[in-house]
Amino acid sequence: MQKSAAFFDVDETLITIKSMFDFYDFWCRENNDHEKLDRYMTHFRAEVNKGTSREQLNEEYYRQFAGIRYKKLEEAGEKWFSTKLYSSFFIDSAVAFLKKHQADNTPAVFVSGSMRPVLAPIAKYLGVKDILCAPLEITDEGILTGEIGIPQTIGSGKMEALIQFCSQMRISPNDCYAYGDDLSDIPMLESVGYPVCVGKSTALARHAKEKCWPVI
Repeated sequence: MQKSAAFFDVDETLITIKSMFDFYDFWCRENNDHEKLDRYMTHFRAEVNKGTSREQLNEEYYRQFAGIRYKKLEEAGEKWFSTKLYSSFFIDSAVAFLKKHQADNTPAVFVSGSMRPVLAPIAKYLGVKDILCAPLEITDEGILTGEIGIPQTIGSGKMEALIQFCSQMRISPNDCYAYGDDLSDIPMLESVGYPVCVGKSTALARHAKEKCWPVI
């Protein structure tokens, strides 16, 4: 019977890039839609400068895929990942901890604001079975509506998804580990018994040191 789990943020915790934006760049270039990429990134930067919430920014990101067949996204995600298997893609220290948990029969779980078509190839490569990610709304015909459900797996939404997962698996968050790199990961980190900060020169690392959390 499973007694605990190790929850990992993905972007800049296990991998060195922000997967959502890197994938969108790949997606637009693959579809020869460079103008759409430029428009979106210009709009995104303007919204960040205005202080738009991360939740709203996430919602706007997924609206870029309205009307797309989910299967096509899955195929693009596989192709995108195949271009990323270079030496600097993974953060070795965090991956080493993930592998150690797996060797100790503690399952690793992804918790990310990114989407399953992007995360699934990474998870498969690392032997991760469970993915808590953006809950995409998909029609009965397999088409994305462009909207996402709840909880959004960013900020406090990561904590909500983690707690729901623990409840379903009948494990206690106090017996679990969580790994993150950003201040927005604090709710998730605080919800487990063993929080770990990835990255030694960040705002989260300073917070982690105040809390006496391990920093790797």
